[in-house]
Amino acid sequence: MSERKVTAATRRAKQMMMGGLVFGQVVGITVIGLGLAIGGGDAALTAALGFASVLIFYSIGQALEVVASELEPMQGLGLVLVSYAVRVIGIAAGLWAILSHPSVAPHIRDGWLVLSVAGTVIAWVTGVVFVASRQRVPVYDTEYEPPADS
Repeated sequence: MSERKVTAATRRAKQMMMGGLVFGQVVGITVIGLGLAIGGGDAALTAALGFASVLIFYSIGQALEVVASELEPMQGLGLVLVSYAVRVIGIAAGLWAILSHPSVAPHIRDGWLVLSVAGTVIAWVTGVVFVASRQRVPVYDTEYEPPADS
């Protein structure tokens, strides 16, 4: 059985995913901790639900981008676009169902939900950009050679 070669694009996509995952978890867990310390159990529960929804959304999305980087361009684009629609609808519906459940709804603290979602999204994107800005992409990193005089 032959060993499958991992392309540079796949390696870069995995690195960006890990950057987002690490930054997102640091901020999300910090917000949950602050929620617990400042607002108590209800705030921490709310922050955890927001954090989990963002983590699920981005983790699935970036994992599929890794897969898409190995496909033909149109197949990869189709996979990413379809997964985006499914994730938006699925996660939004799931979060709405959980937040409106009679046993959960009285414990939701809107400010902590917004803080955990916004903080985790910003941290995830920052992690991806941070990693991407340090990656070497040969097509962009070639040495400049001025045109020869005619």
